[in-house]
Amino acid sequence: MRKQIPEHIRTKLNKIKTVIEDVPNTVPHEMRTTFNFKGRKSPVIAEKVIEAVSNRDDVVYDPFMGSGSFVYAAMGKVKKIYATELDNYTFHAVRSLMNQADLIKLNELFDSVKEDVYEQIMSLYETSCCGCRNYISKVLFDPEDGKKGYLNPSGNREIIDGKNIKLIKKCPVCGEKSKKFDDKDYEKLIMLEKINVDRFPRNQYIVNSRINITSSTGADKYDKIFTQRNKIALLILQDAINKLEPSDEKDILEQVLVASISLARIAMYGSSTDILYHVVGHGAQDMNVWLLFEEKYKNFCKFKSVYSDKQIGKTDSTVIIANKDYATYLKENPDLKADIIYTDFPYTDQVPYLERNQLYRIWLEKFYDPKYALTEEMLEQEIVLTNAESRTEKRKIENYYKDIDNMFFRFYGILNENGLVFFTMKLGKAKYFKTYIEIVNLARKNGFEYACQIGIEKKDPTIRKQSAFTNTFINEMIVVFCKLSEKDRYWYIGNENYEFMLVKKVYSYLIDTKEYVTLSSAVTLICNDLKSKYLYLAGKQDILKIKTLLQQYFKVDAGCIQIDDNRLYLDIEDTTDLYTKLYDLMPIFVRKLLDSKGKFVLEDVYFELVNALCDGNPKTIAQILEDENHQRDIENLILNYCEKDGQYYAERKDIVKPNENAVDISTLSGTDFEVLVQRLLKKEGYENVVKMGGAGDLGVDIIASKRQKDKLTHYIFQCKRWASNVGSDPVQRLYAERMRRGLDHAVCVTTSGYTRDGKKVASDLEVEIVDGKQLMKRLNKYFPGEYYNGIRDI
Repeated sequence: MRKQIPEHIRTKLNKIKTVIEDVPNTVPHEMRTTFNFKGRKSPVIAEKVIEAVSNRDDVVYDPFMGSGSFVYAAMGKVKKIYATELDNYTFHAVRSLMNQADLIKLNELFDSVKEDVYEQIMSLYETSCCGCRNYISKVLFDPEDGKKGYLNPSGNREIIDGKNIKLIKKCPVCGEKSKKFDDKDYEKLIMLEKINVDRFPRNQYIVNSRINITSSTGADKYDKIFTQRNKIALLILQDAINKLEPSDEKDILEQVLVASISLARIAMYGSSTDILYHVVGHGAQDMNVWLLFEEKYKNFCKFKSVYSDKQIGKTDSTVIIANKDYATYLKENPDLKADIIYTDFPYTDQVPYLERNQLYRIWLEKFYDPKYALTEEMLEQEIVLTNAESRTEKRKIENYYKDIDNMFFRFYGILNENGLVFFTMKLGKAKYFKTYIEIVNLARKNGFEYACQIGIEKKDPTIRKQSAFTNTFINEMIVVFCKLSEKDRYWYIGNENYEFMLVKKVYSYLIDTKEYVTLSSAVTLICNDLKSKYLYLAGKQDILKIKTLLQQYFKVDAGCIQIDDNRLYLDIEDTTDLYTKLYDLMPIFVRKLLDSKGKFVLEDVYFELVNALCDGNPKTIAQILEDENHQRDIENLILNYCEKDGQYYAERKDIVKPNENAVDISTLSGTDFEVLVQRLLKKEGYENVVKMGGAGDLGVDIIASKRQKDKLTHYIFQCKRWASNVGSDPVQRLYAERMRRGLDHAVCVTTSGYTRDGKKVASDLEVEIVDGKQLMKRLNKYFPGEYYNGIRDI
């Protein structure tokens, strides 16, 4: 059972959906074009969220700062902001954006570099068109085909009439801004090959095929993906920057140069800067290094202009950022306390930052400052699951979970009472969804409770275009955890959540026993289990905790404990598998989501499913996620109530309701459905109508009697608020109980229908069956307009 989130926290969290509803999930152009950071998040959405949940005196901490989006979002909103970043390249690049700079001095330094090297670099890209001097901005070519690859490259949309050189300015004779690569252009390349570039880095990368660093293609060699011309240009530019006197502004120019490297390499035509290490054999582009550098410099200046009021020291927020592993930083600052942690989740192997940023870091270490070295300590501290062969320990999912476990442990220690953790997450394939469930368990182990998740829709037509059921979930979401008080924490013994074990033990006991079970006997059962399994002797506080948990997970009435019909337990009634019962509860989830959100996405249903489980076991959800038939059945069931609205599900407009206030019986809880049937039976003249349920009922939900020809006949009823058709097992159990009790009639009532086998067994055993259509006829007779059945094709 989920722990209760304090009402004032829930009130805050409920504001989030409203405040971000019309905010596009986009990264501002100035942030996207300044440096090449992977996985940027919208600072505007984060700002709205922080505004909704924080007070001016709050402290926000971002343990994995990355591109700094969340620091910018918190600036001016809270009293103090802390942020840490393990990656030395990312930290110093972001610091150059956040720190105030002397823009006049920066411009002077840029002009000095330009005066020093502009003509020299541009001479490397000199060409002619119609006999007039011009300069290359970009060449389209096939690297593996030598001269032919330049003179006759493979076609693409930029090459028109064979013109594969893009010029800086229009030719004054032909008026064109492109030309065909010719023999003189190739002669220039041959001449450039004579220039010594031995200083250019030849380091070997950490191999990771996920980001295209493969030894078989040569992508693990630093210089493999640069042309001779661009190697020369980059070295000239670096030498000019190195001549400058040390200053913050010089550091900025160095970061601008490093950011230019992303497209100064041989890049695949139309590729983004994300594909850094791809070795391109055909359809490649080679770009003018000076133009790249100048463009990045302009982007940086534009950023500084747009975010002039979001610099450290310019707002009333104290901002402290550190180039440290978060765990190390927290150890060194034991008094740090925060109200909110807001960060990007370090999940699985989607963004191995230390490996991805090798291109930049190696350059900086060689030419600028040894502090940019990638150390073994950094590789050990990174929280990641990678396929890099050399990172043996980081290839194991168990070690990744240990790191996440430790992360939540440290977060609990620095958060104030009722502190909140906000993670931005992106889900991919099913294995990542199961990882998410494991993350929830680790959060609970360390004193947190899952509070909510908010989907953030990107206005991107490519989203979910490969919309397999589990291969693409929502593009991005915010997941929130709330810190529990010490007394409210989940009860873990070692790595096991004993609350789940307790539920399993008591549930099995209630199923097996024929008698009612007292609360005290259930407590004794658990105390004995603790002693035998863990050699743990329960004290007074433990006994109080056991009683509290039993009251949370089960019904306790007059000192007796019973199964709660509205909860999913580890073991499943009627010998059905877990999936069948979950399937039957889907209409309840759908109704809840429609009532609370108005529209929802597929994974919202899965989250409801996960949170309804009492065992917290990722293998449980795997039974659904790994079976496409189950996924398809679930979506079909959702479509029974909903229609698609883009990537969302909204309530079907063609559902016929007697009136707006009518209740859909197919979405009632099990208990509410029993109450409805009880109400109907009383209207139909049944006497002594008593609702049973709970432990010891053996499948009997209601007992009643009815006078027939002056004789009182006795009935038992079983109520199945199911979406799936009822099979033979429940019918057989109902018949057996009728015989055991020596009663006259047995009736099974469902909102759905019956399988062929279920109908046959009912006929053979003389068990009356009532399906959803028949039930609606009877309800309409006594309660016209009050109810309808949302299940189609009963």
